[in-house]
Amino acid sequence: MLRRILAFVQAWGYSATAWQISFLGGCALDFQTFEESMDALIASWLPERSNRMARSALAGSDFDALADAGFTHTGVPVSHGGFWRDAAQSAAPVANVLRKLAAVDPSLALVASMHTTVLLFWISEPTDAPTGWKKHRDSVLEEARSGHWFGTIASEPGIGGDILATRSTARPLSDGNWSMSGDKFMGSGSGITSFMLTIARPEGEDRPDVFLLDARNLPWDGSKGLTMVRAWDGLGMAATQSHAFRFEDVQVARHGLQGGALDLLPQIAPTLGVMFSAVIMGILDAAQVEAKRILGKRAQRLSSFEQSSWIEAEMQIWLAQKAFEGMSRSIGRDDAGLEVLYGKLAVADLSERALASLCHALGGSSLSKSSPFGQWMQDVRALGYLRPPRALSHARIFETLAAPICE
Repeated sequence: MLRRILAFVQAWGYSATAWQISFLGGCALDFQTFEESMDALIASWLPERSNRMARSALAGSDFDALADAGFTHTGVPVSHGGFWRDAAQSAAPVANVLRKLAAVDPSLALVASMHTTVLLFWISEPTDAPTGWKKHRDSVLEEARSGHWFGTIASEPGIGGDILATRSTARPLSDGNWSMSGDKFMGSGSGITSFMLTIARPEGEDRPDVFLLDARNLPWDGSKGLTMVRAWDGLGMAATQSHAFRFEDVQVARHGLQGGALDLLPQIAPTLGVMFSAVIMGILDAAQVEAKRILGKRAQRLSSFEQSSWIEAEMQIWLAQKAFEGMSRSIGRDDAGLEVLYGKLAVADLSERALASLCHALGGSSLSKSSPFGQWMQDVRALGYLRPPRALSHARIFETLAAPICE
């Protein structure tokens, strides 16, 4: 509905951004109204949870509904007609919405989270930005504000999740755009997103940079350089459409900071960690409620092993909740990077253990396709490898721990 209202306003020749800003108390910029719309939408999807978890593909109608509720505005700053103020004020509320969405549809929640986190590369306002940055930034944020979805396809085979080690290359074109070549995978939201963030090393430069792929009307058959190498077939996050592609001179646009976008990573990374962890927490919320519903019916007949397994799961979920709360509170602080890194790993590890404990308590029925617990187990395992992947996370923590020793 919000998207239709904005289209109507623009059709009459008004500036949508100015119109939104002048109505701070209305539906356009009222985050509480957005939360209420999302709560109603999520509640309407709850009866479909079992069918949703059996999916192996995304539904475009879901993203239309999310956009109508205003979700695409979560990646747009208030100055441009969106919801985002700064990480300290906005990260936790947006993560809470994602958490509730993940309790009903984890794959949908993960792809939706990519939209907000990708746009963090355009929300910041560097003081020493090059000429053309403002125009580039405004155009990207306008696309998001008008309802287009953003995603990412930055991962590559063989680099261990370290995007700075990209093997993809980009060369400048005469019209100001760039042409990119290389292999990419984990393109979450492929076929749904209008724009995809990617990473490549510009020709003649030592350092990689951020590029933006306009995926609208771009075929996957190689006719315009983009070829789908493998469709996503993951056991976890099964419906994220995280396909693998080969780029051969595919046109992309270079980030407007012209080599400075990756400098934003240290301030962006903590918010990424909180958003992705919120999806894990949403799964734990749903698993905890469902387990209590099932086990509570036969509480008096549970064996000692089933009882202790249930208790262990509750303790692990409690610890994961405390870790998530701690990392969320750290956003905006100087030590947020390390705090969130510890928190994300803790949430990932504890969620796996909690789901295993719940499956022990539930018995063999948890392995049935009619039970959500087996799928939830695979989902939290998959989420544990998200940005940054486990190996890279551990390497960064070790570097921090070893630093005083090496001095």
